[in-house]
Amino acid sequence: MSRWPAPRAALGAIAALLFLAVLSPGALSAPLEWELLRDGRALGRVSVMDAQGGRLVALDSAAGLMGLSTEAKGDTLVLKGPGGSLQIFPGAAAAIHKGEIIPLMHEVVREGGHWWVDPDCALVLCGRVAGPEGGSLAWKGEGYKPRPQPFPGPPPGSSTPPAQAPKDPLSTAPATVRSIRWGRQDFGIRVVLDLSNPTAPKVEAGPGAVTVTISGLMARGTTGSVSPYPSEVGLSVTQFGDRVVLSFKHNATSVRHFALEGPCRQVIDFYDPMPVGMAPAPYAPWTGPPEEVTVEEEAVEVEEELPAEAGPALPAPDMPVKAPGGARTVVIDAGHGGKDPGAVANGVREKDINLRVARLMADMLKKEGLRVVLTRSTDVYLQLSQRTAIAIKEDADAFVSLHCNALPKGRSAQGVEIYLMALPSDKHAMELALIENRELVGGGLESSEAVDRRTRTLLKILGDMQQNVKIQESTSFAEILYRRGGAKKLTMRRVAQAPFFVLRGAGMPSVLVEMGFLTNKAEAAMLKNASYQKRIAEALSAGIVEFLGQSEFN
Repeated sequence: MSRWPAPRAALGAIAALLFLAVLSPGALSAPLEWELLRDGRALGRVSVMDAQGGRLVALDSAAGLMGLSTEAKGDTLVLKGPGGSLQIFPGAAAAIHKGEIIPLMHEVVREGGHWWVDPDCALVLCGRVAGPEGGSLAWKGEGYKPRPQPFPGPPPGSSTPPAQAPKDPLSTAPATVRSIRWGRQDFGIRVVLDLSNPTAPKVEAGPGAVTVTISGLMARGTTGSVSPYPSEVGLSVTQFGDRVVLSFKHNATSVRHFALEGPCRQVIDFYDPMPVGMAPAPYAPWTGPPEEVTVEEEAVEVEEELPAEAGPALPAPDMPVKAPGGARTVVIDAGHGGKDPGAVANGVREKDINLRVARLMADMLKKEGLRVVLTRSTDVYLQLSQRTAIAIKEDADAFVSLHCNALPKGRSAQGVEIYLMALPSDKHAMELALIENRELVGGGLESSEAVDRRTRTLLKILGDMQQNVKIQESTSFAEILYRRGGAKKLTMRRVAQAPFFVLRGAGMPSVLVEMGFLTNKAEAAMLKNASYQKRIAEALSAGIVEFLGQSEFN
């Protein structure tokens, strides 16, 4: 008889439980995987991971099953196939495919050797890269449900299945936004969207922001896409595949919106808007009863048949300045200035070179019959947001921001770089954006952490609410400037993309030009030379004239 019966019995029971647990199916559950189907046939299984906001799939694995090429280049994953190349970036809710920015439903996550994206977005991205022969793609697995809301699908010709459409046919009836009209009323500011046919826009109104989503497109050259009252109601327009999103930023006490027929219009009223930079106005959702409203069909200033509401007179807005005789307007921004010298190397201050070239360009472009506005014509300091605001106020047809480049000790490069506002094309572009996005605060530069936060936020904005309406024009603009620089025998380094804050919100084709590297001793000496400055100014001016002369941008 054992002296330790109780412990032996306990050990036996524990061993039995462990044995049963091992035999029990699912006790040691394998990582979750879904099957990737093409035209109903399984290609293989792809890992799935749980993330805040839903599940993500390994995009690199899915692409591999489809026979697409995948290559990690630093902080970028590049997919290549018959449909072209596509890039994604960790922390950005967007991808780039042949110059087009595709919004994603979740930020890209790089973890465990994989690149994780939203499942439905993964189907769209793989479909884009695979091209028309990619077939119909779908997921099959535990817990997967296709997203019921429409998502920007592949271009015409691709067979990737679209997401399920809502039941209300009117809500997705495609329409064209023909014009956006603005008017100041007794109550505040009224915006009227003129639509080609009946549709049911999704309007989300609240304190500080109003978002209008319309199934359809913005007409090329749509008037009113830049707010004439930017200090009170701002507007950014984004084309997401088959839908357009208008995002209004405001500081109004209430917002009312309603639709009108014959012709089709969507009206948004902003009550008692205060300057956006001031303390938030006390906001209350519109609760008034429906009223008889008349909105003129063609008038630029919108009229309504409502009794005047009590309240102080609203100040006149800073209206866009129209060029006399229909001349095109170019805004040239000489980067840095005043207390901010920009890059300093080899005895050269960036702010001085920027201003000299800007003045030369102004003289040249005026001789070509263009109206030219300089954000600064003297050695003064402007915040980044002020520079873009000038371009908006002046109703510019093109915006060029001039800078000089610099590299840390031990690194060397030379040549002109031209950037447009988009997700970064590579690590160097991202680093440059972080440098250029610094503001002077309290006599010193912002901390690296503050700049990084602001730039990363901009990346998310680009993915979530990108100004795609102008990205193609800006790309064409940059390519023309690059070609003109080569014709002038300048060392042209590249055209690239990065999230530059100074270009954020610009409602016109916009580029940032890095004219050379001050940290390169030979190039710094050239940038100091008056004849070389003139050569740069001539090349950029010729490119601006050519771009604005193209019929598709007139």
